[in-house]
Amino acid sequence: MAEIKIPTSFNIDLEFESADLFKRFLAWLIDLLIRIAYYFIILFFLIASNIDHVTRDMVLLILAFLPVLFYFPIFEILMGGLTPGKKAMSLKVINMIGNPPSISQHLIRWIFRLVESPLLFFSIIPVAIPLISVLKSKYSQRLGDLIAGTIVINTKANGSIQDTVFRDVSLMGDYKPQFPAVIELSDKDINKVKDLLTQSLNTKDDLLANRVATRLKEVLKIDTELPDHYFLETILNDYNYYTTQ
Repeated sequence: MAEIKIPTSFNIDLEFESADLFKRFLAWLIDLLIRIAYYFIILFFLIASNIDHVTRDMVLLILAFLPVLFYFPIFEILMGGLTPGKKAMSLKVINMIGNPPSISQHLIRWIFRLVESPLLFFSIIPVAIPLISVLKSKYSQRLGDLIAGTIVINTKANGSIQDTVFRDVSLMGDYKPQFPAVIELSDKDINKVKDLLTQSLNTKDDLLANRVATRLKEVLKIDTELPDHYFLETILNDYNYYTTQ
């Protein structure tokens, strides 16, 4: 599995782990079984309904075939890069700057998925295309990922930012912010701070937290002796305070 380093606005790389081929196959298999089960459940009820063939075929097209066909773009767009199979295997689709893919990127991945599907031509040729692409590309990308500018990452983590850092300052009583300069940050900046702090906490990487804290102090011209993790938590809390007033 390759390590993916994405530069952030703080000149610090956000690190991800690319998904291995076996986990991607298992995620695809789970999604395939869900689609098959859904299709035959709809078909069973339609057959049991005793409606005429023309109506049954039309309803089958709308309620079964089209949802199965558009399964991946529907779930990945609505679930932010996830499908039930990917979620079960702790995988996620992101773009090359670490954010959720755009709708057009999801659609490009889906179009190429149709070409690469071994179920389309019932031969080994289509399945060889993504297999070779994943094995040969730097970040284990299939052809659709390469064209769309996306990657599939391993999201397995031990914690959650909501449990450890990101909090509603309105619940803290008479909260007093410490760093007014935090309003110079954009929403994108603060989200990167949150992501990097999450990674630092999950991996117990104190050096990463120190690099983020040091960079923030330079950018915002802040002089403080607060411990790095506590400083970053305070930055997040202060930002929430100022943006919700």
